Amino acid sequence: MFFYLSKILGFFLDPINLLAVAILLAYVLLRRGRARGAQWLLGLSSACLLVLQFTPLTEALLYPLEQRFPRLDPLPAHVDGIVLLGGAQRPVMTRAHGQPSLNAAAESLTSFSALARRYPQARLVFTGGTGDPLNQKLSEAETVRLYLREQGLDPARVLYEERSRNTYENAALTKPLVQPKAHERWLVIGSAASIPRAMGVFRKVGWNVTAYPCDYNANHWSKFRPTLHVRDRINGLTLAIHEWVGLAVYRQTGKMEELFPAP
Repeated sequence: MFFYLSKILGFFLDPINLLAVAILLAYVLLRRGRARGAQWLLGLSSACLLVLQFTPLTEALLYPLEQRFPRLDPLPAHVDGIVLLGGAQRPVMTRAHGQPSLNAAAESLTSFSALARRYPQARLVFTGGTGDPLNQKLSEAETVRLYLREQGLDPARVLYEERSRNTYENAALTKPLVQPKAHERWLVIGSAASIPRAMGVFRKVGWNVTAYPCDYNANHWSKFRPTLHVRDRINGLTLAIHEWVGLAVYRQTGKMEELFPAP
């Protein structure tokens, strides 16, 4: 139930969806002769787009998330295992075209490949089924297998957890599969904005992992510059809303440990 409720909530929190609904409502109002209401909706939508274009709102929301766990520099001398979180894969497109299809978070997979080569003795784990409620039979692992094969890495070296549908299930289902020992050092790879929620969940299930953030989307807000690429700001805002709301919901439902502001 939690999974499906989160998807419904996510739909209504997506700025693109809200913009589409506002335009649709404005059209309906115009058809019914209520021009003033339509003008108000269209004006509000335009104002929101201008705010995204000319203010650092997106960066201000994303930056603290992405900086919560710093980039590992230098890398540790020894790593016992590496966990790659799903989310960068497009299972529908992979199945349709027979080649690995990735989204804008593809850096997590390239980082996974690089670390797999750097630590040849480390155990490798991918966790991710599908977050699409309409395509539960597909698996992100299919994309990962194809990608690793193309990169010259043996997909059989990786242990795949293919049932999880969200970040909580990533940790809850992967830990009993891996059975990590208390003294082992494990890295968790994920987008920088989503790593705080992932770390909170892994700690909640009693797995002390080290964050390996990648796929950054924000510079410091003081370095903000207006842009003509409003779509990038909208995508960043969508990600920020998803993560901040996700943190709040996960905390309230007891699915993660508190991570802000204490380190």
